[in-house]
Amino acid sequence: MIRKAVVNDITYLVRIEKKVFTQSLGESFLYDELLLNPFAHYFVYELNKEIIGYIGYRAIDSNAEMMNFCMDPEYQGQGYGTEVLNYSIEYLKTLGVSSVLLEVRKSNKTAQAIYEKFGFVKSHIRKNYYQTEDAFVYIKEV
Repeated sequence: MIRKAVVNDITYLVRIEKKVFTQSLGESFLYDELLLNPFAHYFVYELNKEIIGYIGYRAIDSNAEMMNFCMDPEYQGQGYGTEVLNYSIEYLKTLGVSSVLLEVRKSNKTAQAIYEKFGFVKSHIRKNYYQTEDAFVYIKEV
């Protein structure tokens, strides 16, 4: 089941981020996003009452930026990420969003392949976006 994220989900989101990325955006960042940022839209994928992944955006006017997207490694490659990505993009369309932007590590070939499969197009590079690693910026017109 895909649903909007709530504050009680934050601990689980941080846990998944650390499993996937070894670091997290942090509890305080997620708290601010979920409670204080009117432009933030976060969704979790819940399977058997367990959160197995999430996706989050900031949507301003006709543009949205993906803040994070991760699925628990145990559930990757099973279609759950595809479901949450499709669901969230359809939701963004209802807000009037026409383009989605995201950054991905230059070394993360798996994520790049997934985004390209979904029609995201590599736009440019952000130097040292991840401290010592460059990021590719991808854009998708929705």
